[in-house]
Amino acid sequence: MEIFIGPLTTVFILLIMGILISKYADYYVNHMHFECPCCRMCFKLSKFEFIFSLKTGKLNERIVLCPYCGYRGVMLLIED
Repeated sequence: MEIFIGPLTTVFILLIMGILISKYADYYVNHMHFECPCCRMCFKLSKFEFIFSLKTGKLNERIVLCPYCGYRGVMLLIED
């Protein structure tokens, strides 16, 4: 019986982590946007793009690609 408890616990923990990451990304995608420093256009990322965008180590900063001008660099998250 112990053979089944270990893998089931691991699967359960990974499932909970996936749900929490999804909820975290949903909040930020629905309530925040980015402003490009080059063209000053505001845009939102998809949930997939937001999860895999690189963090800079500072609060509310990520390295993203502007869909309008193609600039790739550090951009601030701005609350809607």
